[in-house]
Amino acid sequence: MITVRVVRDGSRKVTGLFVSGHSGYAEAGSDIICAGASTLVYTLANSLERICGIDTKYSTRIAEDTGDGNVSAEIVIPEGRMRDEGAADRAQVIMETMVLGFISLAQSVNTDGNRYIEIKEEY
Repeated sequence: MITVRVVRDGSRKVTGLFVSGHSGYAEAGSDIICAGASTLVYTLANSLERICGIDTKYSTRIAEDTGDGNVSAEIVIPEGRMRDEGAADRAQVIMETMVLGFISLAQSVNTDGNRYIEIKEEY
């Protein structure tokens, strides 16, 4: 199962998104659920870099698949590394959009008793 951990601060802003595991829907390399999750992760990392100017060396760690289908990604909003307040606001919109993307993906694939994605929120 893919686990998505959403970390929020005291004001409910998303400060980190951590994704790990393998959905188990199909074997590694042929799993469309993992492909969807990977697309969301890479879109998030690229958007934070290109739209908000966040240097990925301070915000992103994506571990490559070691052959068993398990992957992990950590994307955090680094404190003090934003260009301006507008960048911080844009980063929140992007983070919330990706959370909604994972929720939508989970709702569409977790059917008939099958659970491929689990989303946990921490405050």
